[in-house]
Amino acid sequence: MLANQSLPVKGGLWKDICQLNINEQRVRDKIVNGLAMEVGNGRKTRFWEDNWVQGGSLRVHFPRLFSVSSQQNFVIGDCGFWDGLEWIWNFQWRRELFQWELELVHQLHERLRPVRMSLENEDAVVWKFDNTGVFSTKSFLQIIQTETLSEEITSYSFTRAIWKGLVPPRIELFGWFVLVGRINTKERLNRLGVDIHSDTICVLCHKGVENIEHLFLRCEVTWQVWCYWLRFFSSVWVIPGTMRDLFGSWIGMLGRRQG
Repeated sequence: MLANQSLPVKGGLWKDICQLNINEQRVRDKIVNGLAMEVGNGRKTRFWEDNWVQGGSLRVHFPRLFSVSSQQNFVIGDCGFWDGLEWIWNFQWRRELFQWELELVHQLHERLRPVRMSLENEDAVVWKFDNTGVFSTKSFLQIIQTETLSEEITSYSFTRAIWKGLVPPRIELFGWFVLVGRINTKERLNRLGVDIHSDTICVLCHKGVENIEHLFLRCEVTWQVWCYWLRFFSSVWVIPGTMRDLFGSWIGMLGRRQG
């Protein structure tokens, strides 16, 4: 959880996140993990508690030092001082440190070496999953989708039949996305716990729930397209139950023609 939700944020990041109605704990946790502090003058970020250096909270990585620190609740700006234009870390301890604890202090300084403090800028919350530091629903969905990608590839290993070079690569990629269920239909967005302030009804027919099978098979508008296609090939077809069944039937038909 962020220590201070009123922190200045890049591109209205916190406002954008608050506009999402996140239902699943897994998704909420992922969002929190994607937030980090970009340090400026260090006046609004807690040194030990907040996630502001690579690797996560310093309290987690240096629990021994945290336990003997007399600056446990201090912000970054109170854990050092400016010597001209150079920032000097100044840690204070409850007692004299043992030799092995001094080695931990050395490791702490190494962890802080990449940090660049700034007198002119305030601390800000940034989105780690995008190079710009700005939160977007698109970048968030890409992270959530990546987590399930391995399972989807395993479950739909037959999709290697797509990559034949018979159509442009972008068409192959789109077909693969459909087969592994990675098209962001309204139903999928809702299942991921992302409320984009719209219902789940199909955008074409406005009757059924917009999921993969409905959008590409059962929708009245889509079905008219299929009927035109089937008449063009003089084929008779029973509507399949899933996209996998559809793909399998076409692959089988192609195999029979080639045989």
